[in-house]
Amino acid sequence: MTTAAADPPPPAAAPGDSWDHVRRLEEWAGEVRVNLIRLTGVVLFYGRHLVEYLLAAPDAPVRGPYHLRVTWVAAAWAAEVLLVRYALARRVVPWWLKYATTAWDLFLVTALCMFAGGPRSPLVLLLFLVIAMSPLRLSLRLVYATTAGAILSYLSLLAFYAWAKVGYEKYYSTPELRIPRSEEATWALALLVAGLLAGQAVRQSRRIAGGYPVSVAGKEAA
Repeated sequence: MTTAAADPPPPAAAPGDSWDHVRRLEEWAGEVRVNLIRLTGVVLFYGRHLVEYLLAAPDAPVRGPYHLRVTWVAAAWAAEVLLVRYALARRVVPWWLKYATTAWDLFLVTALCMFAGGPRSPLVLLLFLVIAMSPLRLSLRLVYATTAGAILSYLSLLAFYAWAKVGYEKYYSTPELRIPRSEEATWALALLVAGLLAGQAVRQSRRIAGGYPVSVAGKEAA
């Protein structure tokens, strides 16, 4: 009696194929997570602003035009959340979506910092959060673009503060108003290093998807 030979196992997927498959799935899932984090951030930060607004004195800087501008920024972010949610619910994830949402995030963070006074505002830290969200889409190009955009946003804040808020001549003729070059360089380098770390997260995910080629030497068998 003869037995049928077992079917040969399917060929293993090449590392590049595995990565492309994982990336396509995780890009959608990552955009969902980023959108949820974006919504959480809008609620938390605008909620903090509202508490400060309600407790502030009638003539406090947080009231008046600043409150109106912050409200418009929060509304623009909420609109972004709704539009992205609408697209993701229908599995519509074009290649440019992650770049468009990141550019909009950077634009709104820059506008918010300008309304808050410029590069000395603690809201500049939000640029690091935008960089931190970029590796969730598993795209090195997005990480590089986000890092460059964050540095450009910080430089735009410096230019706004020196040339528009203070004034070119007054800024460079009044030492106490100038931001030290060392401080400017520290912020720019910190954003750059944050981007490098985000890129390494994507690279490590790619190695894992390809079969985790990094080997760890174990104890020799007795």
